[in-house]
Amino acid sequence: MSEADLSPRIPALLAAMDAEHRHVLDGVAALMLVPQERFGAAYGALVDEIEEGFRQEELMMDEIDYPTLKAHRRDHAELLALLHRLRPYLEEGNAPLADIVMGMIPHMLIRHMSAMDQELALALRQQEGPTVAGAEVANVAEVAEAAEGAQASSAAGQSVDAGCGPRMISGPLP
Repeated sequence: MSEADLSPRIPALLAAMDAEHRHVLDGVAALMLVPQERFGAAYGALVDEIEEGFRQEELMMDEIDYPTLKAHRRDHAELLALLHRLRPYLEEGNAPLADIVMGMIPHMLIRHMSAMDQELALALRQQEGPTVAGAEVANVAEVAEAAEGAQASSAAGQSVDAGCGPRMISGPLP
C-alpha cells in the first residue's frame, strides 16, 4: 500500500489502537472483580483478546512497513508466552497466583503501551504528515492512569468476592 493510500486512514488506525488499549485495560479492571470460581475462564478470555489485539497491531505494522516490527513482535511474543504459561494454573483456581498475575498484568501492558505502542503511534503520525498532527488519540499516560487506578483499588482489597485480594506467598512461580 502506498503512503498516499495509507495517509487518510491513519487517524482511524490511531483511534482504533487507542480504543483497543482502553478495551484491554477495562478488561483487566473487570477481571479484578470476577469471583474466584470464574477467574480462570475470565483470564483466558482476556488473554485471547490481548492476543487478537496484538495480531491486529502486527497487521497494521506490516501495512506501514514499520521499521522496528521485529522488536515489537518479540515484545508481543514475550508477553503472550508469560500470559499463556500462567493460564492453566489460573484455570485450576490457583488464587495466590491470581493475586500475583493481577498485580503484574497492568504494569506489563502499560510498559508495552507507553514504550512500544507510543513509538508505533509516532511512526503513524509521521507518515500521516502535518495535516492531522493532533489526531484523536488519547495520551498513553491517560490510559495508563486508568489502569493504575483499577490496580490500586484491587491492591487496597476492594475487589468484590474475587478471592484475589493481596496475600503474601512464598515459593517459585510455576
